[in-house]
Amino acid sequence: MRIRRPRARLAGILAITVVIALQAVLGFGCHGQDLRRFAIGLGVFVLPPLLPALVSLATANPLRAVGACALFAPWLLWAGYVDCIRPDAGGGASMAYVPVLLYGFPSAVLGALLAGPVCRRLGIAIDP
Repeated sequence: MRIRRPRARLAGILAITVVIALQAVLGFGCHGQDLRRFAIGLGVFVLPPLLPALVSLATANPLRAVGACALFAPWLLWAGYVDCIRPDAGGGASMAYVPVLLYGFPSAVLGALLAGPVCRRLGIAIDP
């Protein structure tokens, strides 16, 4: 299957938007953040691991951004589970977003790197 580059870039942008929307649900719904605190949390905890996805949009295969987001989003879901769903174990501040930073960035890099071979294996090619 051949995909034109603008459509592949749109798929990558959509994947990044889904990750930001996931953080918005967690920030506004679970933590009760205002817009300022959401922007700070987005800039500190979500944008650094999303850098591989953002850089992937400018590569020959923008679908790499989808792979980066696919392997980064589970860390956000895990942080949401720890902060919002799991009963509080008590004592101290939540450290759920530390693994998002520590493991999210390498996971996003791995997802971006694996997306190319996966696309080739599935017969997906990007037209200029």
